[in-house]
Parts: sequence; C-alpha cells; structure tokens
Amino acid sequence: MTLEGQDLKWENGSTMMELTPEKIRLIPMVALIIIGCFGLLNSKSILRSLFSLDVIDTATISIFVLIAASGGAQTPIVAESRYSQYSDPYPQAIILTAIVIGFATQALLCAIALRLGRQSPMLRYRNLEK
Repeated sequence: MTLEGQDLKWENGSTMMELTPEKIRLIPMVALIIIGCFGLLNSKSILRSLFSLDVIDTATISIFVLIAASGGAQTPIVAESRYSQYSDPYPQAIILTAIVIGFATQALLCAIALRLGRQSPMLRYRNLEK
C-alpha cells in the first residue's frame, strides 16, 4: 500500500479509497456521532444521556451544513446570472428547523430531568428504577 497524492493505493495500483476534501471534512462529524452513541449507550445518569444526545444532534446538523454548503459559499441574494455559484437555501431552512427542534427537545428533556431530580438528586438510572 502506497500513498500517491491523496489516494491510498495498493501495490497492484487499485485505489482503496479516494480521500477528497469533502470526505476529510466529514471525519470529525462522524467521530462526534460515534462518541455520542458510545456515551448514550454507556451513560448511567440522565444528564450524561442528555449531553450525548446533544453531541449527536450537533454532529448531525454539522453534516447537513457541510452538505448544504457544497454547492457554493454565498447566499442567493444577487442577480439570477450568478445563481450557479450559490448554495441551495432549502437545506439551510431545514437545518434551522432542525436546530430549533433540537433545542426544544433538549429543553423538554432537561425539564423532565429536573422533575425527576426531586425524587433522585443524582439522576442515575439505577436509582430511578426503584
């Protein structure tokens, strides 16, 4: 296996994986999703689960922002002749909606956690199951 440019190639010349800049930008976000899932599966308290869900939500929104920005870097406010250089506004609107829904969900779950905290201040699943 050799490195030629950005492609990883085997000895026979076949390409294992092309590392384009878009794929390289996705690596931290995929790592955040994996970290969030790991934290969600291994958390022993509600607050850690909420934090893990927030990490997964942030990583998912970041992936959508990256995909939406791939068409262009500018907003479509100027004349029609220059529309080909702009990004699509629909994914941006969906991302804003996802941010609002994520924030509302986190606020609701925090309110439920506060309510449960009156019975069990440490908010551990083991204590709440009793």
